[in-house]
Amino acid sequence: MWFTLGIREALKGWDRGLKDMCVGEKRKLTIPPALAYGKEGKGKIPPESTLIFNIDLLEIRNGPRSHESFQEMDLNDDWKLSKQEVKIYLKKEFEKHGAVVNDTQHDALVEDIFDKEDEDSDGFISAREFTYKHDEL
Repeated sequence: MWFTLGIREALKGWDRGLKDMCVGEKRKLTIPPALAYGKEGKGKIPPESTLIFNIDLLEIRNGPRSHESFQEMDLNDDWKLSKQEVKIYLKKEFEKHGAVVNDTQHDALVEDIFDKEDEDSDGFISAREFTYKHDEL
């Protein structure tokens, strides 16, 4: 299985317990309920379960987009990008490189980005949608 570490895609216990792990390393993770499925449980996992995993890290891949750039765009730390957040980020990047783009051009660019990136059409680009490989942004 694969997942992106640090974007709340996996159990909190995995995000914490797998940090600094190296390819080829084996690690036993004991995850308390508060960092797993808590009081609700999930499927066949009963509530308040402590989970134990034996992990063998086979490969690490750098994502096509960095977690840091997502965090830089996510101004309200809600783990999703609004059109306004993307627009603010793009304006800042254009200005940093000396390009001048008017609001109409920025709006069209943001709409194009959301047409391509907002896979579930909820009006936001989630951390998962952002970290998947894309042809362009």
